[in-house]
Amino acid sequence: MKNTFLFRLIALAGLLFVTALATAQDSAGNRLDEIIASGVLRVGTTGDYQPFSLRSGSSDEFVGLDIELAHELAQALGVQLQIVPTSWPTLMKDFGERRFDLALGGVSVTLERQKNGLFSIPYLRDGKTPIARCENQARFQTLAQIDQAQVRLIVNPGGTNESFARARAPHAQLTVFPDNTAIFDQIVAGRADLMMTDAIEARLQQRLHPQLCAIHPDAPFDFSEKAILLPRDLLLKAFVDQWLHQRIASGALQQAIDRWLDFPWGLTPLRQAIDQRLLLAPAVARAKWNAQSPIEDLQREEQVIQAAVRQGAELGLAQQWIQEVFRAQIEASKTVQRALFAQWQTQHPGRFDDAPDLAKTIRPELDRLTAQLLHSMADNAAVLQDPLRRADVARAMQPLEAGALSQAAVLQALAPFATP
Repeated sequence: MKNTFLFRLIALAGLLFVTALATAQDSAGNRLDEIIASGVLRVGTTGDYQPFSLRSGSSDEFVGLDIELAHELAQALGVQLQIVPTSWPTLMKDFGERRFDLALGGVSVTLERQKNGLFSIPYLRDGKTPIARCENQARFQTLAQIDQAQVRLIVNPGGTNESFARARAPHAQLTVFPDNTAIFDQIVAGRADLMMTDAIEARLQQRLHPQLCAIHPDAPFDFSEKAILLPRDLLLKAFVDQWLHQRIASGALQQAIDRWLDFPWGLTPLRQAIDQRLLLAPAVARAKWNAQSPIEDLQREEQVIQAAVRQGAELGLAQQWIQEVFRAQIEASKTVQRALFAQWQTQHPGRFDDAPDLAKTIRPELDRLTAQLLHSMADNAAVLQDPLRRADVARAMQPLEAGALSQAAVLQALAPFATP
């Protein structure tokens, strides 16, 4: 009985303290009111951590679970969302300098980070686990096996992956690789033995890279949680916590997690190949302008398409699909070239000194992109040809940097992937 009374007294004292602190903070101004008054919620995110946050190329477009959460939180606050790019090495510095109001993007709760801010209630439990080539699963089951001088361990810089690796596997050969979106390719290529990362990322990446296997992701080496990094503002935290609690209790958050884990992240190489191919159009146009060559060369176009058909057949791709895709790419390029020719005919720029050699410079690059495009089509054929996944495909294929050249050309290039 005494213990029950004591616990209630402690809880009441805690509640009174928090209430008094919040009242004092409210009288002095708070971030919640500042955000609402400004009409903008600034969210910091790294854009390199699937399924939470991924930046599309060099554009300002971000997609992912936590980007969706950021939009929904801004809507709940009645303000506009502004995404502020940051990085794992600079996250806490940018946070301390108030470059953004809060951080989302798969941020792990750590005591070190909590020295400088607060965290929302957690929305995901996780932990560090290895991911390696599938034939090496037995080699890296334990930390003792990993913490060996001959083991090549790779991590991304500045986050909990690096700190965990340094603390728990100090004898391994550690490589800090700067690009978290390409780090798994290093393991596939044999330039590293394994990576230590969160179990949710390991599960996703083994789906995107069939050569890799997540090692005991259901029994990670440690315990961690994902949450929203917040400033030391109890009123803002109370709002975010209640909003997040409602998302969790309703099941909406779990539905979002499942949806983003199933998102066609593997379409990134396809989008990049289409984009880079279209971005070559101005260089092709300059070369043709200098040579006074016509934009359209039907014989050369047919050669390109037939070469793609032969390569695609080896990958199991249907001839009609390949023809449709590559005719669309060629027509999209010609759309950009025609617009430039029309502009130059008015401006009379003369010869271009930076015009490339089509045979020596442009065509080898186009050949490389053709191979990338075909392999990506083959790797993602199931999702690309599933009429129920059209919305996901359309979202994964945007944005293209070539949109700055011509939105009409972008629509042409993507048309074969936008219709059943």
